Order: sequence, then C-alpha cells, then structure tokens
Amino acid sequence: MKPWRELFFEEVETPHHFHIGMRIIKTVLAVFVCSIIGWLRGEMTFFSMIAAVLCMQKSAEKTFTTSFNRIMGTAVGGAYGVMVLFIETQVHAQRIMPLYCLIVSLMLIPVILTTIAIKKPSTAGFACVVFLSTTIYHVGDADPYTYALNRMLDTAIGIVVALIVNLAMPGPRQKIPASAAADLDGPGAEQAAK
Repeated sequence: MKPWRELFFEEVETPHHFHIGMRIIKTVLAVFVCSIIGWLRGEMTFFSMIAAVLCMQKSAEKTFTTSFNRIMGTAVGGAYGVMVLFIETQVHAQRIMPLYCLIVSLMLIPVILTTIAIKKPSTAGFACVVFLSTTIYHVGDADPYTYALNRMLDTAIGIVVALIVNLAMPGPRQKIPASAAADLDGPGAEQAAK
C-alpha cells in the first residue's frame, strides 16, 4: 500500500510555484462565454459551465476526446432521463417520493450498463450526472421534457464552447530541442535552448 501522503496528494510538476497558465485562462473564458450565452437565452447556465470546466483539457486533442465522451454521456443520461420522466408522467411516482428515489436510483444500473455496452465506460459518471440532473432537479417543473432537453442543450453548449475556446487559443508550450534551438534567429534563441 502507498504511503498516506500519496493517497491524498498528487505529484505536482511545480510544487512551489503557482502561476496562471493557459488552461486556467481558457477555463475562465469558456465559463464566461457559457454564462453570457445562458444570459442571452434567459436560462440558467450552471450545466453548461460545468460541462465547459470538465471538458477543458491541456490540449485541443485531449479536449476533443473529452468532449466526445461528454457528448456520449449526455446522450445516454439524457435519453434515460427522458424515459424516466415519461414513466413518471404516467404513474406519478413522485407522489411517494421514496418510491421515486428508488426508481431513479435503480435506473442508474441501465445507464451505466449502456455506457459499457457502447464501449465508453469512461462516460458512465457523466451519464449518471446528466440522468440525475434531469430526473431529480426538474421536480416541480411544469414541462419535464422541455427541462430535460434544455439540460442536454446546456451541456452541449458547454462542450462546444470548451472546444472552440481550446482550439482558438494557444496550447501548452512545447520544448524546443537544443539542436533545433541553435537554428533560431533573434532574441530568445539562447533561452529556447535551455
């Protein structure tokens, strides 16, 4: 078993140096853009902001992969959420809240199994979050279907915004090999070689 410090703390590349890097800047910008889009739509922006934060990665390639996985998770969780809401409108299980909570909890099984069946088990957590936000958070909403579709749209907005921001802004600095740095002209050539 690992020492307790390794269980609770991750290794950090620069443990004594804090700086605001491009990933932080891109995340802040993506969240801001999501909030403005939500404001213009007259909708709450929480779900798009969360999706943008979760999708933002160090590189555009990793963001694209993560975004695709989030879209898959959103589709699975949203589809099951709409199905449960349809059943709820027929049987009115929310009148007996413990029964409704049991149904929602048990429905996590097919949500997770579906992510495994489509060979995307890494999307299970996100699919469950979308499913739960659709089935639990809508309580008291006049039209649960519109609510479910709006939550799926919010998530998609956050994913797309994270992708666009990450593609439009520069990625992490790449180290230039010393042999290539010698070929550089102008100020900074010595620094690049280090």
